[in-house]
Amino acid sequence: MAVNEPSLPMQAAIAAARAARGRTSPNPWVGAALVRDGTVVSVGATEPYGGAHAEAAALANVDAAGATLYTTLEPCVPFEGKRTPPCSDAIIAAGVTRVVVGLLDPHVGGHGVARLRAAGIEVEVGDGAAVITGLLRPYLRFRNSGRPYVIAKFAVSLDGMVGAPQAGVRWLTGPAAVERVHQDRDRVDAILVGSGTVLADDPALTARPGGTAASRQPVRVVLDSRGRSPVTARVFGGSTATIVATAPASPRPWKESLQQRGVTVLELEEDTTGIDLEQLLLALGQRNIVSLIAEGGPTVHAALLANDLVDEVHAYIAPRILGNGIPLLPAGTLPLALELREPVIEPLAPDVLLRGYTGSWSP
Repeated sequence: MAVNEPSLPMQAAIAAARAARGRTSPNPWVGAALVRDGTVVSVGATEPYGGAHAEAAALANVDAAGATLYTTLEPCVPFEGKRTPPCSDAIIAAGVTRVVVGLLDPHVGGHGVARLRAAGIEVEVGDGAAVITGLLRPYLRFRNSGRPYVIAKFAVSLDGMVGAPQAGVRWLTGPAAVERVHQDRDRVDAILVGSGTVLADDPALTARPGGTAASRQPVRVVLDSRGRSPVTARVFGGSTATIVATAPASPRPWKESLQQRGVTVLELEEDTTGIDLEQLLLALGQRNIVSLIAEGGPTVHAALLANDLVDEVHAYIAPRILGNGIPLLPAGTLPLALELREPVIEPLAPDVLLRGYTGSWSP
C-alpha cells in the first residue's frame, strides 16, 4: 500500500462521504463503514443538516458489538445547542471495540478520540488522511476562518477572453462543460455573481445537473453596490433563497422592492474594489454557507483575486480564438503573478477544465 493510501474499508467510507457532499452543510460530509471479520457489513453517510451523522447511520439496525468502525472524520461529542445525539456516545453504546479515524475534526478538537479511548475503545488516526483532507477542503476552510471556501469559475478562450464583443454569443463552452458547471453548483452552498452578469445574461443561477432542477438549490448571491439589477431579474424570482450585497447609499426603494420579493438585502461598506468582500464572506459564513462558486465576470473575479479571497480556480478553456472581446482580468489586477498548485486537467470535449488551488490557504 502506498504511503497514506486509504485502506479498503476507509475507501468505502470515503466514497460514501463524497456522495454526501453538498447535502450536509454546515456539517461536514462524512462517511463511515462498519467492519466485522474483515468484511464491510454497513456503510453510512451524513444526512442533511439535522439528520443522522455518518457513524450513527452506519450503526443503525446492525449488531456492532466487537466490530471495527472506520470513519472519515473524528466523531462528534456533546456540546450546547447540538441538534443530534453525539456519535461518540452512539459508538460506545453499540459496543464497537475499535475505531479508525481518517482525520481529526477542528470543530471537535480531539475530544471525540479522547472520549472513545476513555471508554476503552482502541482508536487509530490517519488512515487516508491526505485524501480526506482534499475532500473536506471547503469544510476545513470554513472552520479555520469562519467564511466560505471560494471557487472562482470562468470560461475563457485561447486568447484569454471571457466574452465576445458581438451580441448573441453567450456560451464559450460546449454541453459537457455546461453540465459539469451544474454538477459543481449542486455540490456548493452558494453562487456569487455581480450586477454586470445579471444585466448581461439575466441568469436564473440554479443547479440543473442532467437537465433537471436539483432538489436542494444553492443560495444565490448578487453583488450590486449601486442598485443596477432589475427587481424583475430571474435571479430574484422563484423559491430559491437570494441575497443581495449592496452599499448603504444604494436606492432605498430598490432595496425595499427586493425585500418585498423575499430577497435578503445586506448593506456592507465599500473598499477600493467595491463591496467589502471579506465582510460579505464572513456574513455568508454566519449563515452557514460553507462553499461558494463565484461565476461573475472580470470585475468580480478581479476583486476576489486582488483581495486574496479565492481558494480554488476552475478555468474552462474553449478551443476558440476570439481575436477581440472582454479579457479575463483587467490589466494590473494582481500585484504578483498567481500560479495554481496541484493543477488537474480534465477533458470535457471540445473544451478542457483546468482546476487548481491558489495557495492563499492550505489545510
